[in-house]
Amino acid sequence: MASFLDKANSALSEAKDSATATADSVGASLTDAQKTVTDAQKTATETATTSLTDAQKTVADSTEAIKSEAAAVPEKASDVSTKARDAVDGALSRGIEGAKNLLSVFEEKRTEVSSKLVGAVTNAVGGASSSTNRDLPLSTDNQPLLSGERGGETPWWKNCCGVLDLLKTSSSTTK
Repeated sequence: MASFLDKANSALSEAKDSATATADSVGASLTDAQKTVTDAQKTATETATTSLTDAQKTVADSTEAIKSEAAAVPEKASDVSTKARDAVDGALSRGIEGAKNLLSVFEEKRTEVSSKLVGAVTNAVGGASSSTNRDLPLSTDNQPLLSGERGGETPWWKNCCGVLDLLKTSSSTTK
């Protein structure tokens, strides 16, 4: 039985040695795992801190950009308002100048038409006075010179020496 006890002791020693080696191996693995977890936590913390710092910087830069743009808005609005005012003033000035030019052209045409009308009336009166003596009826009783009672006839001034034709011609050439 001694040999059986020796064998049992030997097996027990081997199991003990094997368990110790396994425990040492598990302990080393556990230490490595803790070290890996610690390194991962440290890396994750550093990455998160860096990302957070970058995000804060981006937000700060964006805020500054928005502030500078917002500060420029009133100035840009004033610039647009000034340009609009200048454009309206320029348009009004051009419109006023155009109206003045148009009025001066009308004044010139009016003077021209007036002088043509005076000339035509003068010619008509001169021609009428020279022909009046021979065209007048011998008896002037109950026959007024200017009468609106001629019925369907046109008044003398509409047919007299082509005055209206002259006016029509002069106004059609001035257009």
